[in-house]
Amino acid sequence: MAQVPSRIGDVVPDIAEPRKIIPTPGSQRRPWVLVLVLALPLLLFWAMPSLDFLKRSESVFPVWLHTVGELAAVVIAGLVFVSAWHAQGRERRLNVMLLGCGFLAVGLLDLGHLLSYKGMPDFVTEAAPQKAIAFWLSARYTAAIVLLLVALRPVSPLLDVAQRRLLLMAFLALAALGYASQLAWPQIWPTLFVPGLGLTSTKIAAEYGIVLLLLAAAGLLVRQTARNQYSSADLALAALVTILSELCFTLYANVNDIFSLLGHGYKIVAYWFIYRAVFVVAVREPYARLSEEVAERQRAEQRLAFLAYHDPLTGLPNRALLHDRMEQAMADARRNHTQVAVLLLDLDQFKTVNDSLGHGAGDQLLATAARRLQAALRSSDTVGRLGGDEFLILLRGVKDRESIAPVLDSLQARLSEPVLIDGAELRVSASFGIVMFPEQGGDLETLQRRADTAMYHAKASGRNCHRFFDDSMQGDVQDRMRMQVGLARAIEANEFELHYQPLIDLKTGRMVGAEALLRWRLPDGSLMPPAQFIPVAEESGLIVRIGAWVLHEACRQASLWPAINGPAPWVAVNLSALQFRQGGLETLVAAALRDSGLAPGRLELELTESILISDPASVLAAVTRLKAQGVMLSIDDFGTGYSSLSYLTRFPVDKLKIDRSFLQDLGGRGQGQTIVEAVIGLASNLGLACVAEGVETAEVARLLKDLGCGYGQGYYFARPMPAEQLMAFARAQT
Repeated sequence: MAQVPSRIGDVVPDIAEPRKIIPTPGSQRRPWVLVLVLALPLLLFWAMPSLDFLKRSESVFPVWLHTVGELAAVVIAGLVFVSAWHAQGRERRLNVMLLGCGFLAVGLLDLGHLLSYKGMPDFVTEAAPQKAIAFWLSARYTAAIVLLLVALRPVSPLLDVAQRRLLLMAFLALAALGYASQLAWPQIWPTLFVPGLGLTSTKIAAEYGIVLLLLAAAGLLVRQTARNQYSSADLALAALVTILSELCFTLYANVNDIFSLLGHGYKIVAYWFIYRAVFVVAVREPYARLSEEVAERQRAEQRLAFLAYHDPLTGLPNRALLHDRMEQAMADARRNHTQVAVLLLDLDQFKTVNDSLGHGAGDQLLATAARRLQAALRSSDTVGRLGGDEFLILLRGVKDRESIAPVLDSLQARLSEPVLIDGAELRVSASFGIVMFPEQGGDLETLQRRADTAMYHAKASGRNCHRFFDDSMQGDVQDRMRMQVGLARAIEANEFELHYQPLIDLKTGRMVGAEALLRWRLPDGSLMPPAQFIPVAEESGLIVRIGAWVLHEACRQASLWPAINGPAPWVAVNLSALQFRQGGLETLVAAALRDSGLAPGRLELELTESILISDPASVLAAVTRLKAQGVMLSIDDFGTGYSSLSYLTRFPVDKLKIDRSFLQDLGGRGQGQTIVEAVIGLASNLGLACVAEGVETAEVARLLKDLGCGYGQGYYFARPMPAEQLMAFARAQT
């Protein structure tokens, strides 16, 4: 689609704007075939003596038929003006307005010709051929000059309202001058027609003058048509057909003969082609562009709607849809007094595949495993992907544990079939953890947690097997309790520390901010990654105390960061859902900003999608109050959870962060790239900034920049680092 000008006076493609669709040779020949067909009657009557009686007839073209024809021409000229005048946006260009206003004047002059025609009642002065021909020539020269002006300048500027009105007044004045010359000063016109003798040489010369103007316009328009400029063909046809009309008016002996009839007919056809050219530009093409934009927006919304409930890699239900399916399965089990089996499986040695063959091979393996799992299940069962190499299966209508055995055998047999990836034959197995509803839990979260415990017992038992959850597995719970005690001690002993991963402006390549990442420094000096202790902190509620420390410490350290090559960097801090549920978050943020002296605009709070939809009313109120403090808000890991379009318009967020999982096949035109393009386009349309997480290569960084993503972070730029190293990293970029 051509670019829309940003201001009046910007030059844009006009009536002859090039089209992306290349016409076939047959479509290019058809207009010229039409001209030849239209010319045949003129050649026939001109060349055949046997038809001379029609040339001398005074009844072939009666007054009533002339009146009907001229009225049709006036109406079409009016339609040209209406279509051009009501054009919207970038279609309000000089050439479109020239055709519209010019043919309004032509239509008015044609009306004068109609009223002055021999046999019509007197119109101010006596109706006579001389008067009618003078109006005719005025209209024809106006039309020919307008077409020539349009042909001479295929690219023209937009007009504002005042310019359009001025152009309209000029052509109305031209039409008024034409009327005045016929009605008030007819003596200024030379003799154009002599009754009994026919046309004078002056009149014939005037017609040939029109023909020359039209030939020049047609030549230019034909050249533009050869370069595939879309409406030039219609305008060229109009010019050529008008030439046929003018030739007729060099041949007629009286105003009612066959040449007069043909000339008027050709004129109506020419007007129709001009109307079609203006209609295409002013009405049909803008509507087609609007329809395409609406369709593209609908496609983007459909992609995001699918993303809200499905895993982008495998197409399987995600956590949100699994939750809904589990609710249905539990309700069905209660009604029918049956059970639901929840199977959590993890592909064995999947990390080895990723490390040895790359993430692309790992993705292919996951997609193949997803297809095989689906094929082994009934239509009433559900399989979904939780993330990584973990899948969750819901088996409905289960009677007892023994009835699950055939399904497990089928699943393991399907998964064990060899997989050919990049020429390498792989064999995959899976470890299953199984729990039963309602015996071992009444909600998906509890069932999933216990299935996870059972699955790790299956892995500890040698992999490629399954285990049902039982109370003897509660040892894991004891480990979690020990972890919880250790976390409480770590808070008191100040064992936590923050590392920062730089956030890079993809246009300039410079650091503009950093994300604060929590680390636990154990007594032996080693660091425990957050993935190991954050789930326990969330479950125990300690995340609230830890989150408060993180917020204060991040603000304190960020307040010490100097401005390097621009404004001082901002700091991004992740928030927990529990912090929202317990309340007081706005007070905590205000205190952290006040104690540190950090400007609110340099603090970014990252929220997950699950936080936004957990309790929309209360969360919206809290988020609104946070935004009122002047901090920035972003949605972290966008696309991996619930991805609802509605909350984006309701919550005052500033940024969307694209999850790293979508970048794995960026550049391969796969589903991940489609999702990345859709998210970037959505963010742009909503006026939000876009941040890509997990940028690991220069190619991915370049593609993100080309797609319009503003910021990126990942190992390609820098790994997380302590605060003192962060400033050294920023200075090294100068």
